[in-house]
Amino acid sequence: MNKQDSPNRKIMPANGEPVSLKLEKPVFFMLDNGVEAFLIKAGEEPVMRIDVVIKAGSAYQKKRLVASSVGKMMREGTQHYSSQAIAETIDSHGAYLDVSVTKDTAVLTMYALNKHLENLMPLVADMLSHATFGEDELRVHLNRERQEFLVNSEKVRYKAMLEFNKMVFGKNSAYGQILEIDDFDKLGKNDLIDFYDRLYHTGDAYLILSGAINDRVVKLVNKYLGNGWINPSKNHNNIIYNGGSPEKEKFIRKEGSIQSAIRMGRTIIGKTHPDYNRFVLLNTILGGYFGSRLMSNLREDKGYTYGVSSFVANYEHGSYFSIATEVNAKFTGESMDQIYREMLTLRGEKVAEEELRLVKNYIYGTFLRNFDGPFALADRFRAVKDFGLDFDFYRNSLSEILTTNSDELLDIANKYLDPDKMVRLIVGNME
Repeated sequence: MNKQDSPNRKIMPANGEPVSLKLEKPVFFMLDNGVEAFLIKAGEEPVMRIDVVIKAGSAYQKKRLVASSVGKMMREGTQHYSSQAIAETIDSHGAYLDVSVTKDTAVLTMYALNKHLENLMPLVADMLSHATFGEDELRVHLNRERQEFLVNSEKVRYKAMLEFNKMVFGKNSAYGQILEIDDFDKLGKNDLIDFYDRLYHTGDAYLILSGAINDRVVKLVNKYLGNGWINPSKNHNNIIYNGGSPEKEKFIRKEGSIQSAIRMGRTIIGKTHPDYNRFVLLNTILGGYFGSRLMSNLREDKGYTYGVSSFVANYEHGSYFSIATEVNAKFTGESMDQIYREMLTLRGEKVAEEELRLVKNYIYGTFLRNFDGPFALADRFRAVKDFGLDFDFYRNSLSEILTTNSDELLDIANKYLDPDKMVRLIVGNME
């Protein structure tokens, strides 16, 4: 290439043609036992993923640690499979299986080649209906989890993550409960069995099948999960999701720590609120991507931290906004000042058109990447399904973000970025 033909990297390339967000709604069908299932048919390779989503998250537990323990121990043995047989069945068929537990849900996820589904679905069905939770396996699990908890408790970041949730939602709420060391001694086999029998049923479950889904896959899933899986009455009453926040500010000293973890935020509007999409745009400008104002200030300009971010976390019955960072302990106070400064600037000055255009382009590109492939589509669908939404949410969200102007952002900032309404937490050392 001649020198005169080489691109000038100081000049931004012209925008390409906009790509529309084309999303086909999942195909709906119902299993014989009434469980809803959603099919996302895409991809050329003969591989599929099944997500079994159940309302069995930590918000529904009567004792702390129960929900996560049930999720992890389902692989440790069932009526028809030992833990070794489960592991060998999964490995010998080149599959991957995991159970993840959040505040609201437990999700059993399996990736598998279509041709091996006949051998794998009986295992999935047995885990959902006949897990045994052996005493020896539970003891090993608790010892391992206790050790991991003790190690993590020495990290200011981990401590701040737990304490912040409690401050935002209230210590007596379902979303504010946090794990403590004596919880490991209070948990027994019967606690797991009670939670499993009460919540792992068809009444609060749905399925997402994604990948190269064909009629054979659908029939196999219905054969093993549409028959024999019990459906008792629902039992989600009298749960307090938000117990208020008596502590607006808290400092937890961690002697000898060279870092301080800072968390600042508040409960915030959720995905169904008319202001939500504009707040997402505002949050991206503040701390939602690598070129954000907080990152440019605290990392690039001041050198106080390796990274800082702001984000919105959505639960089914509540959402919160948070700014999170770990900074050099001797700059804790200065870091807090700069975080305040960036919020107040957004409340007092319009975002420049050049910055607004840059951030919109970033969000636009992120949207396109997030819908690339059947499994990504399944993730995006699950992220809105529990809020009574579908793929139309993303179309409307992107359209609203791209048409938001600086005046509207200024209004949103003044509604939701008031530092005096933020919960403030520091874990570590402070000069």
